Amino acid sequence: MSGQAGYDERPGLAAAFEAQSRASHDNGSPLYAALCRSAALDLAAGGRLVELLAPWSDARNGDMVPLRVLGAAHRLVLERRAPALALWFPSVGGEAPVDGAGRSACFAAWVDALVDHRDRLPELLAGPPQTNDPGRSAVLLGGLQHVASAYGLPIRVHELGTSAGLLLRSDLVRVTFPGGEAGALSSPVVLEDAWVGDPLPPAARPEVVERVGCDRDPVDVGTVEGRLLLTSYVWPDQRDRLELLRGGLQLAAENPATVVRADVVDHLESLELQEGSVLVLWNSSVWLYLDDEQRARADAAIEALGAQASATTPVVHLSREFLGERLRRSFPLAARGWPHGPAGAAAGQGVLLADSPPHGIPVRWHPPVLEDPSAPFQP
Repeated sequence: MSGQAGYDERPGLAAAFEAQSRASHDNGSPLYAALCRSAALDLAAGGRLVELLAPWSDARNGDMVPLRVLGAAHRLVLERRAPALALWFPSVGGEAPVDGAGRSACFAAWVDALVDHRDRLPELLAGPPQTNDPGRSAVLLGGLQHVASAYGLPIRVHELGTSAGLLLRSDLVRVTFPGGEAGALSSPVVLEDAWVGDPLPPAARPEVVERVGCDRDPVDVGTVEGRLLLTSYVWPDQRDRLELLRGGLQLAAENPATVVRADVVDHLESLELQEGSVLVLWNSSVWLYLDDEQRARADAAIEALGAQASATTPVVHLSREFLGERLRRSFPLAARGWPHGPAGAAAGQGVLLADSPPHGIPVRWHPPVLEDPSAPFQP
């Protein structure tokens, strides 16, 4: 997975911001598309951002520096420390620019905010983006329904790189799709028209009996700081995602889960199977932050758990990671299972079940396709 996704390439910040501009445009944020495009031009022309962002100039693709910078500026707006920029951010009541003059003024205010608070940038850019987008619950809910159908056992969900753990409640969201709905009908998180395609996941209701996530630096959503951090990574001109986050925070407050401070590999190596339950290992937009060695060790640890599996202690790995050219729209849901896989696959055989955009919805389900790790990714 590592090489073909380009996580470890170092293209320079101008190219990274240009790529993020395209991704922002493709995924519904004209505001961030324009800001990133202007940032790319500024960096290429030797503008103010070159010196300001010099400490991050040799970052990996997987470090996602443009998203960190965008999150830092949004954080300053949310803290009321960047009033001129706030005028352009709908998340705080501003109006996103709609013409060239507005986009130019918005970019100038964005750079000014970063420059004015340059002493905080090492702190604000220190950690990876913390999206934890509740929209991705639509992918995991469908994956858990596949698991319930394939094994018919209670489910222990362990999320690798869980951030705040909002996705650990994915079975408790409500998803609607043409002709039906799934999940918890009274949920504060409602994902409208979130499933498309044919066939849809089976209708088996997953019974989740354990919710555990691990993260090197987990976010505590019980604190103002934690909620502020998650909000800062929501794109400010996407009010629907802000509403979903509010619902996700409410769902988390009402339904406890365990979040532990631990490395992905260490957590995997600490797990044991439990009789009469299926262990589901889940990760979404996490593998890009690991290096080649960490990814290899994580895969080996997952396969070691799979080798211990039996008919009454199955193991399933559900992965929603970027497998192709960086920042393309499609994030496939891949599943591996032991002692047999879902959808009739052999033990350990990867099966692709669905595709989804970066923020999770809509999920396009398709007939199961056996994964060929050597084949180029087709979005």
